[in-house]
Amino acid sequence: MAKKDMMPMERLPLAQAYIPYQEYECLYPLDEALEKGTIFPSLYRPYKTRKK
Repeated sequence: MAKKDMMPMERLPLAQAYIPYQEYECLYPLDEALEKGTIFPSLYRPYKTRKK
């Protein structure tokens, strides 16, 4: 492919975000939500530690 046939980087899209609609159902109480980092239980994904 010749260099002149390549698309300039300025015209390429960098990324496209996808944000699903979040239902307001069964929300965490505010103090628990602050600890967990989300008010939505369906989004809470705690890190699991590995046992050595």
